[in-house]
Amino acid sequence: MPTRRSLAVPLVLAIIVSACGGEPSGPPADEMEPVTVATATATATAAAQAGRYSGTIQGTRRVPLATKMMGTVTQLAVEEGDRVRQGETLARIRSQNVEAQRAQVQARLREARAARDNAETQFDRIKALRETDSATEQEFDNAQTAYERAQAQVEALESRLAETEDMLTYATLEAPIDGYVVEKRSDEGALAAPGRPLLVVETLDDLKAVVQVPAEDINRFAVGDSATVTVGAAADVRTQGMVTQVNPSGNAVSRQFTVQVRLPRGTPSEASGTTAIKSGMYAEVLHQTGTRSALMVPRKALFERGQLTGLYAISDGTARLRWVRTGTMQGPRVEVLSGLRLGEKFVTDATPRIADGQPVRTE
Repeated sequence: MPTRRSLAVPLVLAIIVSACGGEPSGPPADEMEPVTVATATATATAAAQAGRYSGTIQGTRRVPLATKMMGTVTQLAVEEGDRVRQGETLARIRSQNVEAQRAQVQARLREARAARDNAETQFDRIKALRETDSATEQEFDNAQTAYERAQAQVEALESRLAETEDMLTYATLEAPIDGYVVEKRSDEGALAAPGRPLLVVETLDDLKAVVQVPAEDINRFAVGDSATVTVGAAADVRTQGMVTQVNPSGNAVSRQFTVQVRLPRGTPSEASGTTAIKSGMYAEVLHQTGTRSALMVPRKALFERGQLTGLYAISDGTARLRWVRTGTMQGPRVEVLSGLRLGEKFVTDATPRIADGQPVRTE
């Protein structure tokens, strides 16, 4: 009769095997049935050499709207997210100081014009008298000088009035482009100050990816280069963009350079629904810089076990498990960085169940 101790030993072994995530050992290798597999020889192929960089989606045009005058915001009827058209009035500012200055200049201009007209009349009368020697040369010179002085005063005030009128044009802020209000920094009744933006308008129908590139990679970029832009938050939308700007001056602290990649028109944007690419989304940019020699295998040749990736190499007619380290993926093929040597044969499809050390027949 088996003792409790003899029954417990197999149970403990089973628990250990289960805890390690392994599978029950199969029959010895020399007792396994051969399995038919497709194989290939590991060879070096030309693979694209590319760099990956992270960035942010932005509109190609982003315009802060500010005024040059101090005044009270009397109208600001738009909200963040509102679509606006070029030329549409977005805000109005009232400045009592500038309006008072305009009224004063207008009054002084009316007075100066009246004085100029009177001086002109006097000059014409003295000029006619001088032609008949009824007025002296001194009287003629004095009349001419008075007229010219009055005319200069009118011109100075007209210039001042034009300057004031130009200043008042900043009391109305219009949309400079078709786009969306992406920032609203003030409200009706607030005080507007010169140079302080009230709104920011951005075009979202024409987008770009702005990425930061390390100093050691920046010389690989040139205007006109093609780059692949992937936006994960927009259902992994992937599109081909074009490098439109490479900043020749980098950040002195981070040693990063700014590169802009413009997305083609027609890329899913604001009008396309929930999967649209929106300003502010994270973007990954893949920039190809040439080709290099790499060992590529089909994706079906690889399998996953936990955190490990493996494939089966063929040695002396048997399948040998190899744990490999993988690199970039290009379509249906994956780069193998280590674990497989050039010239070795391997199983191209690891879908069928194959055991380590199992005899194989090649197709």
